[in-house]
Amino acid sequence: MRIVDFLARAPRRDLWEMGLLTAVAGLSNALLVMVINKVAASVARGQQPGEWLPVTFVSAFGVYFICNRKAMLTANTTIERLLKSLRCDVADQLRQSSLTAMDRMGRGTLISILAKETNHLSVTFPILIETVQQALLLLVSTVYLGTLSIPALLMFLAAVAIGVAGHIRVDRSFRATQEQITVTQAALLDAIRDLIHGSKELRLHRAKSDAVYAAYRKLSRWAERLFTQSAGHWSSQIVVGSFILYNILALVVFVYPKYFETGGASLMPFRLVPVLLFCIGALSRIVAQSPMFVRAEMGLQAIFTVEQELAAGRGATTAEARRHAQRFQDFRQIEYTGIRYPYRDASGEVVFQSGPWNLKLTRGETVFLVGGNGSGKSTVLRLLTGLYEPQEGQITVDGQIVAPAEIAGLREQFSAIFGDFHLFDRLYGMEDVNPDDVNALIVDMGLGKKLRYADGRFTDLHLSTGQRKRLALITALLEDRPIYVFDEWSAEQDVHFREEFYTRVLSSLKAKGKTVVAATHDERFWHLADRVVKMDLGCIVWERAGSDPRGVV
Repeated sequence: MRIVDFLARAPRRDLWEMGLLTAVAGLSNALLVMVINKVAASVARGQQPGEWLPVTFVSAFGVYFICNRKAMLTANTTIERLLKSLRCDVADQLRQSSLTAMDRMGRGTLISILAKETNHLSVTFPILIETVQQALLLLVSTVYLGTLSIPALLMFLAAVAIGVAGHIRVDRSFRATQEQITVTQAALLDAIRDLIHGSKELRLHRAKSDAVYAAYRKLSRWAERLFTQSAGHWSSQIVVGSFILYNILALVVFVYPKYFETGGASLMPFRLVPVLLFCIGALSRIVAQSPMFVRAEMGLQAIFTVEQELAAGRGATTAEARRHAQRFQDFRQIEYTGIRYPYRDASGEVVFQSGPWNLKLTRGETVFLVGGNGSGKSTVLRLLTGLYEPQEGQITVDGQIVAPAEIAGLREQFSAIFGDFHLFDRLYGMEDVNPDDVNALIVDMGLGKKLRYADGRFTDLHLSTGQRKRLALITALLEDRPIYVFDEWSAEQDVHFREEFYTRVLSSLKAKGKTVVAATHDERFWHLADRVVKMDLGCIVWERAGSDPRGVV
């Protein structure tokens, strides 16, 4: 079971402490049952309970209260520590796995796993302690019931067997429903992301807005149906527990006195009923809480599955990447030979292929990547930077082949601004940067009236797309990497900043010996490049010198 695997990650000392405290609390609870039963028998005989019974009751309750509270606190601390470690492990796998693995799983699924599932586990696992106590109470009470009356024990076990059969049947349906709920919730997160990130487009296109909302409502209705089914399964399990309770009580009250009482056993039902009530109470609590553990089991299964998929696509660690990066820092030429990368649909069919293509990048040169929309420029940039691993071909740096384990080190040489870039509000990894230098760049990029860099963060990220790209450019310049990659950076800039980008920023990078690869449609600036590389249908169709577009290199 995944729950057992998860708990096995805890320190053995904590597990022993939880187990011991839980056992003592459970046994104390069972002792309370016996004391109450003794009192009930004495009262039924018209006798006063012995003086030792109240003392035993208070003592047992005190032990139960203290041990139960301590077990709960220990469990909560241990579980939260395990969950923190689990979240961090998944996040670490996430940041070091391949981009292809992340794209395959989907953002909605990953967000659901990292946030919702771990939060649900945080609520569920402390209840496990109480469930274990109830199971121990049930065991002791059942044994005690057997010492009072074997026929009553057999009737109880028969009723429980019928209830367990019904529970298993309901549980099977419950698990199937929960699997569908997990998928649906991930789809809902994706739909909500469309509503939030596509807000401008939806407000400009009423038909599109209605269609997106209709799709969201359809998912919501399906989620409602699934949650209703899940609640129905849960209710059925509770009803099964009630079925056992009333059937056993009916048997003891109506059947037992008639067929099983002998001699002086006329008071036996008075002694059996309290014990049975405790047995049924414990059993009912276990049954009522079991769906939570089914949900936890499935949540852990989903998390572990994501861990395995991310681990399968995991690259080098941060330390390994830095070590490999040292080899490439002084590169003179990077050569990509026979590179091929296919995009496949759900059935595995290739829907688009980048390559095969060959390309050389020489230190200090500026290369423009041109071609129509859908020609494959963005994919080439991801392959150049090592974000996508080619299915075929090889990469060499100064004549030496780059092994798969070294790709992470090669990536460390690139600073990139892609079309779907993410803007952080802090300069992560550059915390020691001089704020005055950052603010000077902000003013230089025409953002001085919009924001500042203060207290280690940018004061405002509510910017236009062009402004956001300028702020991303500031971050990239501060990174000071050997190679800069720009994916249609100038597309959302006005005439002034477009001119600034090509004539001042790129020339400044070239003067510093930086290699620049820029995907662009700005044909009038081609002369500023050392080379212009034309893409079409995923392949390189020609290369020309930027200063002489008619001459093939």
